[in-house]
Amino acid sequence: MTIERAHDSEAFREFEHDGWEANSEGYQQHWARVTRQAVPATLDAAGVKDGTRLLDVCTGPGLLAGAATERGAKVTGLDFSAKAVEIARRNVHGAIFEEGDAHDLRFADETFDAVVCGYGIVHMAEPELALTEMHRVLKRDGRLATTVWEMPKPDNGFGVLYGAINAHGRLDVPLPHGPNFFQFSEPDVFAAALSSTGFRDVTVEHIQQTWEMQEPLGIVSAIMEGAVRARGLLNLQSDAERAEIYSAVGEAMESFRSEDGGYAVPMPAWVDAGAR
Repeated sequence: MTIERAHDSEAFREFEHDGWEANSEGYQQHWARVTRQAVPATLDAAGVKDGTRLLDVCTGPGLLAGAATERGAKVTGLDFSAKAVEIARRNVHGAIFEEGDAHDLRFADETFDAVVCGYGIVHMAEPELALTEMHRVLKRDGRLATTVWEMPKPDNGFGVLYGAINAHGRLDVPLPHGPNFFQFSEPDVFAAALSSTGFRDVTVEHIQQTWEMQEPLGIVSAIMEGAVRARGLLNLQSDAERAEIYSAVGEAMESFRSEDGGYAVPMPAWVDAGAR
């Protein structure tokens, strides 16, 4: 199958890197509340247990790494953002964290028993190269487990956001071209991507997640303070477009209002895994 890549990998990588240097604290503040919900299923899919030698690619604030160390795994966490590595080291004790490029892993062939990548593949300039590298550093019969978001739909958070942008704004803004953020959001597509990069015994699991928010524009705050591409997309709307987008998001969020007056926003994900 054809896996989409950035037209200019270096430009896209620089854009993402600069964004995560600035917004990794905001990611931890906002997004970790929802992304941590897929951690147990991701570690289970990778077969992580006591003594597992694990590589956590795109470790971010270290959610997977921290939970893996609690299982007794020997964890190395990798991220291309120095700020993310700083946060992970602050959050997790008993793991090794270092800066590194998922497209060019510094480790020898067949080094790790398992590899995990939580929501990171959607931020890579060349996902196929990254998957190939993760396959290379796995030991024979070792497993990779990755998480990606479900496709935007009217009944999930990304559907609310991108529905509002489609209706009241523009998607063709001058950002560095990157692979479609949702190219792996259909389970059969990501399963095929894993198979095409050498993985076998591929499994796919759907994860229901709920993002608890107190404000109708909580998802906008999370984007503006803890994201990169979506933040750039909103920043490049006109003031009038942005106001209409925010109004539409606030209106759509009413369908997620909970009894306590907050908002329970569905943010489903897929856990895709395969063996070397």
